[in-house]
Amino acid sequence: MPQFLKLRSALILLAILLVVGASGYLAYRLYEENRSLRTAVSELEGTLQTSEQNIAELTQNTESLSDALSAERTKANFLQEQATSFAAAVQNLTGRVTTLDKLTKIDPELLIKYSKVYFLNEHYTPEALAKVPPSLVRDGKEEYFNARAYRYLERLTSDAKAAGTELRIVSAYRSFDTQKDLKSQYRVTYGVGANRFSAEQGYSEHQLGTTVDFTTPELGAAFSRFDSTPAFAWLRDNAHRYGFILSYPKGNAYYIYEPWHWRFVGVELATKLKTEGKNFYDMDQRAIDEFLVKIFD
Repeated sequence: MPQFLKLRSALILLAILLVVGASGYLAYRLYEENRSLRTAVSELEGTLQTSEQNIAELTQNTESLSDALSAERTKANFLQEQATSFAAAVQNLTGRVTTLDKLTKIDPELLIKYSKVYFLNEHYTPEALAKVPPSLVRDGKEEYFNARAYRYLERLTSDAKAAGTELRIVSAYRSFDTQKDLKSQYRVTYGVGANRFSAEQGYSEHQLGTTVDFTTPELGAAFSRFDSTPAFAWLRDNAHRYGFILSYPKGNAYYIYEPWHWRFVGVELATKLKTEGKNFYDMDQRAIDEFLVKIFD
C-alpha cells in the first residue's frame, strides 16, 4: 500500500509539474504575443500619425490648389468677359462701318420731307434713272424712275397685273425746270388755287425720281377719280409690300387728297406706316432718316 501511495504522490507531483510547466509556457506565449501586439499597435499608431500628417498636408495642398483654381477661374471669367466685350465692340464697329458704307452709296435726299418742308435745289438730279417701258406709260411718252428703286416699281405693276389690276403711269421723274413749267401752266389755268395741288419747283417729290402718278387704261388723263377704281384699292392694300406709300392722303396738311400720287420709301418704312396707320409727313424727320440705310433692302 505504501508503494501505491508513493506512486500516486509521484503522479500528482508530475501532474502538478506539467500544469505549472504548461501555465508557464502559456504565460510566456501570452507575453510574447502581447509584446508583438504592442509592437504592432505602436507601428500602427506611427503609421496612423504619419497618415494623419500626410492627410493634413494633402488637405492643405488641396486648399491651396482650390484657391489657385478659383483664382484661375476668376481670371478666366474676366478674360472671357473682356473677350466677349471686345468681340461685341468689334461686331458693333463692323456693323457701323457697314452701315456707314451703305449710307455713302445711298442718296441722302431720298427720304426727306420736301413738300413745303425742305427745298431740293435746281441742280439736283437722281444719281441714275431707268426708263419706264412705254407699255406702262399712259400716253407712251418717255418717263423715268430712280434706277435702284425701279425693280420695286416693276414688281408692283407686274403683281398688280397678275391680280387683274392694270396700272398706267401718268408722270414719274420731273426735273426742277419741268416742275417750274408745270406750275406756271397750272397758275395760268387755276390761279392761286394751283398751290393746293401742285408743288413749287424744288418742293416736288417727283424731282427725286421715286414718285409716280398712277391711272388706269380706262381713266386715262382723268385720274382725279383714281380712288374709285379697283386699282386704287389694290394699291391701298398692297403698295407697302413694294415700298410705296400714299404721300397725300385725306386730311393731310400739304396738298389736296391725291390718291394717284405714290412715293417709294422702302419696304420697311412703308410697312411700318401701313401697320401703324401713320402718314409719312406726320413722322419726325430724324425718325424717318433711320430707315434710309434699309431703303433698298
